[in-house]
Amino acid sequence: MNSNKKGFTLIEMVFCISVILVILLLVIPNVTSKNRLVKEKSCDAQIEVVNSQIILYEIEHGELPTSMSQLTSGSHPYLKEKQAVCPSGLAIRISDGEAYVSK
Repeated sequence: MNSNKKGFTLIEMVFCISVILVILLLVIPNVTSKNRLVKEKSCDAQIEVVNSQIILYEIEHGELPTSMSQLTSGSHPYLKEKQAVCPSGLAIRISDGEAYVSK
C-alpha cells in the first residue's frame, strides 16, 4: 500500500498561510497611510484649482467672490458642485479671496 500522493501536508499549509499573513500585516499599514497622504495631496490640488477660479472670477467681475456658491452657480459656473469639496470630504471655503479647507 505504497501510494505516491503529491500535495502539501497540513503543517506546510499552516506555515505558508502564516507567512502570507505576516506579509499582509506588514504591508497593510503602509497602504493605508499612503491612501491618507494621497487624499491630503489631492485636497491641496483642489484648493489650487479653486484659487485659480477665484482669480478668473475677479478678472471678469471686478470683485472677489465671497462664497463657493458664486463659483458654482450661474449659466457658466467656474466650478462644478463636487469641486467645492475635497476628496477627503472636507468643505472648501473662501475667505479674503483665498480658498481654504474648513475642518
